[in-house]
Amino acid sequence: MPTAPAPRTLAEDLRARADPELEVLLTHRPDLAAPLPTSTTALATRATTRASTQRALERLDTPALQVAEVLAVLPDPVSVTAVSKAWGAKAGPVVAELRRRALVWGPDRRVHLVQAVRELLGPHPAGLGPPLAEALGRRSPQRLAELLEDLGLEVSHDPEVALTRLGAHLGEPGHVAELLAGAPEGARAVLDKLTWGPPTGAVERADRQVRTATATTPVEWLLAHGLLAVSGPGTVVLPREVALALRGGRVHAVADREPPPLHPRERRHELVVAGSAEAAAEACRLVEELGRLWGEAAPPVLRAGGLGVRELRRTAGALEVDEPTAALVVETAWVAGLVADDGEVEPRWLPTTAFDQWREAETAERWLQLASGWLSTTRVPALVGSRDAKDAVRNALGPDLDRASALAVRTAVLAELAAVPADHAVAVDDLAARLRWQAPRRATRLRDDLVAWTVRDASWLGVLGAGALSPAGRALVAGDEDGAADALAASLPQPVHEVLLQADLTAVAPGPLEAHLARRLETLARVESRGGATVYRFDTATVRRGLDDGQTADEALGFLADLSATGVPQPLEYLVRDVARRHGRVRVGRAGAYVRAEDPALLAELLADKRCARLGLRALAPTVLAAAADPEEVLAALRAAGVAPAAEGPDGELLVRRAGAARAAARTPPRPVTGEPPAPGPALLAAAVRSLRAGDEDVALAERRRGAQPQAPALPALDPTTSLALLREAVGRRRAVWIGYVDATGSAGRHLVEPLGVEGGRISAFDRGEGAVRSFSVHRVTGVADAVG
Repeated sequence: MPTAPAPRTLAEDLRARADPELEVLLTHRPDLAAPLPTSTTALATRATTRASTQRALERLDTPALQVAEVLAVLPDPVSVTAVSKAWGAKAGPVVAELRRRALVWGPDRRVHLVQAVRELLGPHPAGLGPPLAEALGRRSPQRLAELLEDLGLEVSHDPEVALTRLGAHLGEPGHVAELLAGAPEGARAVLDKLTWGPPTGAVERADRQVRTATATTPVEWLLAHGLLAVSGPGTVVLPREVALALRGGRVHAVADREPPPLHPRERRHELVVAGSAEAAAEACRLVEELGRLWGEAAPPVLRAGGLGVRELRRTAGALEVDEPTAALVVETAWVAGLVADDGEVEPRWLPTTAFDQWREAETAERWLQLASGWLSTTRVPALVGSRDAKDAVRNALGPDLDRASALAVRTAVLAELAAVPADHAVAVDDLAARLRWQAPRRATRLRDDLVAWTVRDASWLGVLGAGALSPAGRALVAGDEDGAADALAASLPQPVHEVLLQADLTAVAPGPLEAHLARRLETLARVESRGGATVYRFDTATVRRGLDDGQTADEALGFLADLSATGVPQPLEYLVRDVARRHGRVRVGRAGAYVRAEDPALLAELLADKRCARLGLRALAPTVLAAAADPEEVLAALRAAGVAPAAEGPDGELLVRRAGAARAAARTPPRPVTGEPPAPGPALLAAAVRSLRAGDEDVALAERRRGAQPQAPALPALDPTTSLALLREAVGRRRAVWIGYVDATGSAGRHLVEPLGVEGGRISAFDRGEGAVRSFSVHRVTGVADAVG
């Protein structure tokens, strides 16, 4: 059975692939489908662009990148057997993976590397220098002839022939070993420094002319024998073939086929579950407290967007956490859609209308909303406080905290943690090393930091417990949101509905207090400590706050009696009633402001009190004072003076000062800023392949209508100067031309090429017949003619 001819171009290779293979390509490289190419030829063109190839290389793991470097080093095309030998391991499966991604094409016996890959891997792939022909090509024809003579080879003054002979000779490991056997002392040490890269070194007057008979130093001896080449007036380079001979024919010292180990450490299941539950509950509490704080006193939005440094510091103080944790709380609430810019002329950061609904939900449901938002965001709260390229501070909620790689790193870290046995933790350094192996071209200091920040944030949020993925976190990573909420709910302690009121004016909640009870209790007391039990402290200020909120003494004591398992201690009852007795004896209203009291003696004391002097008080009547300050300032000053004033309205009744309930409109959580198109789904993949096939049919039909392929016209003999001028004109017009060419063996042929550049007596052009970029010597071009059609 005859075999199918080998494809001549990547487009032919793609056209011959089965539909499932094209779907795999579009899955691995989703940018190729956005927008959809019109045919496989257009698909091949897009797949070989620099931008798309760069994305594809960044997704390669270490073995695939190493094999790509081997292909960049070896001649093109090359067999898989030769690749395996140069890599030091079986390369067939890795080459097949590169072929699936359209980074190589052709059968195993003739594998071609896409030119864009070769360019992106740079001039020194795997730390190797340029090929001998390129490295020694800086020498004049005379010096090349001298080098051939010194090496005992047949002399030629044709530079192309000379370079071919030198490459064939010095590319043989046996010849290199034979030369080094007679090398002077120190020559091998020079080569050892350059063998594994970088391949260049500084040498004074490197371009001086040397011969074997006159060489006096190790470097001169190496230059005279072609084992080193001049790359600049003061630099030398180790040619690629020589370096490969010194490396024993291997491109890399080790074929890095296996990922670095993770060394998981076991944790007690109880510690994992308890740590996760405690962290999740605390994260929900901090977000709820943030919403309450900002609902009462909304911080302003910076002109450039974000939350000011001082406002973040105030928020951290109110939440009783450090500033990095406060930034994490703020960002978590924002990505969950619970706080937002209110959009006013003077904008402020406010809780959204969704916050109230979130606050009333069960803890597990609240946690799920926070964790789901964090899981899919590209925001990096840990960058808050750092400085950008212009030395400006990055602010919380600011526009410059998104990092496209954050989502990919978070997903990869959680996937690695999910792959280890349950209740096992992994060190951050091990995770960072694994991710570097998975995508070495993406390895940066920021990427390593993102690994550490992911572990930190996941631990704060309760996705991890004691460093291991919790049951709730494992379900979340697997996409089972209901299972995640159920797992967390099962690990949370049951809420309590009673506290122990004590004679020292404290209340102890032996567990998490039911949310509505905790909110009511915190109007009368402040939280003194948290942990397995929560301790609340009552004092004059906290009780007065509850009375300002509209409660009476009887209502407050009734609530405490119902809440307490042991009744209301007498000291606490005395405190509440004493504050209530004094509460409202002095009343403050708006004039500038006025102060009113039924006891003239009390007002007389205020007039004489130096602490009230700044209020500008003056008597209007025995029971009424006028103030030069506003009511809020008067209330604060009188409270500082030990008085318990109450505000009153225009009708003379007590004014209940409940916390404001300002809210921003509900909004959709911010979309991740990945810079990558989403991976197409199965239906879109199938439709994309059908569209490509239809486009191929249209192209084939158009070609049949145009008739046979163009034939080469007659090429008149031209001198090199005229040929060079025509080729430069073709480069400027971006037109294809036919050239007559005589190769190094003397064989004449005609090539349809697209000239890309002319420099140094050589033409770089895309050869349509071979489907690859080639280099031609101008002096071997016999004729040039425009391509017709």
